[in-house]
Amino acid sequence: MPATEEDIATGRRMARVFFAIWPDNKAQKQLGSLVNRLRLESLCSGRKTKAENIHLTLVFIGEVDSSKMEALCKVADEIRESGARAFDFAIEEIRYWKHNHIVYLAPRDVPAELIDLVNGLRNGLSTAGFPLEQRDYAPHLTLIRSACCRVLPELAEPIAWRVSEWVLIRSEQTSDGSIYSPVGRWPLS
Repeated sequence: MPATEEDIATGRRMARVFFAIWPDNKAQKQLGSLVNRLRLESLCSGRKTKAENIHLTLVFIGEVDSSKMEALCKVADEIRESGARAFDFAIEEIRYWKHNHIVYLAPRDVPAELIDLVNGLRNGLSTAGFPLEQRDYAPHLTLIRSACCRVLPELAEPIAWRVSEWVLIRSEQTSDGSIYSPVGRWPLS
């Protein structure tokens, strides 16, 4: 959402933000290789996600006044202090959402710790007054946007990593695509 006249008049700076989990280095390389293979094999056309930008969104918050970053971090601090636990996460399936033209990766089984983290964030953010999307959480990692696919391959083996932290990300749109900048990081115990 672009800045409104009120934002400009009051000097408010807006930021597009979300909480997410980033794959570790090994998984990030595997994911980047998979994106390239899908494109090179002409299985799917579209705009691929840069390997360094592939992530698992926990909660998308959207446009917020930059002055509210501290409140977002406070919510995350409270969740960290509540003992949110680290967990293993495995991606096992390549899927295609025809309705919004996205090729993505998904787990077969969703770890309970992931659902607990997402629910904790949603509850904390709602209590702090942040409006959130009201749809069921569907964990996925976007590989290709504006996709058109003939057929998708099966993953030869799962792509897995140990999730030991989550991050608050500021997203900026540029002519070269999205640039993601971490605002804060919180460890999982």
